Amino acid sequence: MSPSVPDPVPAPPPPTPAPSAPDAFMAAVLGVVGYSCSVACTRYAKDADRAPAMPLRVELLRMSAAKVSAFDAIIRIGADEGVDVPAAAERFLGSLGDVDDRLRPHDWVERLVKTYLSFGLLVDFGMALTDSLPPRVRGAVLEALSEDRFGSFAAAELMADLDGDPQLAARLGLWGRRVAGEEIGAIQLMLARFPELAGGEQGAARLSAVLSSGMTSRMKGLGLRV
Repeated sequence: MSPSVPDPVPAPPPPTPAPSAPDAFMAAVLGVVGYSCSVACTRYAKDADRAPAMPLRVELLRMSAAKVSAFDAIIRIGADEGVDVPAAAERFLGSLGDVDDRLRPHDWVERLVKTYLSFGLLVDFGMALTDSLPPRVRGAVLEALSEDRFGSFAAAELMADLDGDPQLAARLGLWGRRVAGEEIGAIQLMLARFPELAGGEQGAARLSAVLSSGMTSRMKGLGLRV
């Protein structure tokens, strides 16, 4: 009788690889974009409270609600990439300093220009950062942010008044340059505080050029002198 051969012991399954940490740059970019959504949501709601007519108030409240939806979309995009967007965005709370407190609009038109420029430049900054993300992520982020219509809203409110009132145009031009200068300075301080956003001196120079170009195009878009 031949000796029995023991059954082979099955090899243990390979260990499950630990999930890789999310890319630090992607986490920072999605954090900035999420933070900008929260800033816009709050700003539109504040502007709605000062709107001179109910249709304007309601439209701004709709835009504010849309920014909550955009933030939720960024959360979903981040989850697919292993990024906790609320935590990433929280890092940037307060990173714009006291710019909002220093820029107190005197009337409705100054309020519109302030929001149009300050938030618009923050959007320009965030969009420039997404250029370095993988195409699938960048496309999803741009789609999530495509619903914002404050720019056309502000232009429709302001253009007729500016065309017929050179003194108003001059006053808002001065105000706009002050707003843009303060906002660009605050964003540059954010870059200094979070250098991973720039990725080096060349990246910082490119982002500064984006902000300068954004200021010029946005001011001209309202018919204001740069």
